[in-house]
Amino acid sequence: MKRRYQSGFSFIEVMIGVVIISVAAYGMILSATHARGVLRTITIKERAIDELIGYVEHMKGRIADGNMTLSEKSGDFMGETVYLFGDEQNDVKIPAKIFYENITPVFTDSISYIDRYLLHAWIEWEDFSTPRTKVVKRADIEMVMLEFPQ
Repeated sequence: MKRRYQSGFSFIEVMIGVVIISVAAYGMILSATHARGVLRTITIKERAIDELIGYVEHMKGRIADGNMTLSEKSGDFMGETVYLFGDEQNDVKIPAKIFYENITPVFTDSISYIDRYLLHAWIEWEDFSTPRTKVVKRADIEMVMLEFPQ
């Protein structure tokens, strides 16, 4: 009696191949989703730093001008709200608050007539990538500014 041999794959071999490809595809989808979330987080952080730098530039101009009121020099601990994503009317938005400490004079041994002030500002926002736990992100800037004589 002659045995007949068939060429090709058996059903079990095909099913094992499908399972392996499915696991690999699932891993790729998870990786792409994670990468997209990380990219979004980096974008939000860059936007927060841009907002903070813009605010500090505004404050630098106010300090250099020399016409700051006492309430402006005493800091803003309530914070000014800015939106890193969306705006006030959108359902999907990421608000942040910009704060700054008391603007204090810096005393040096210099004999110049230019006053120096320390400005410390920061921005805080809630991390949207971890909805189960509330994680507050923060970025700080601290610099010495000059007030030019009139």
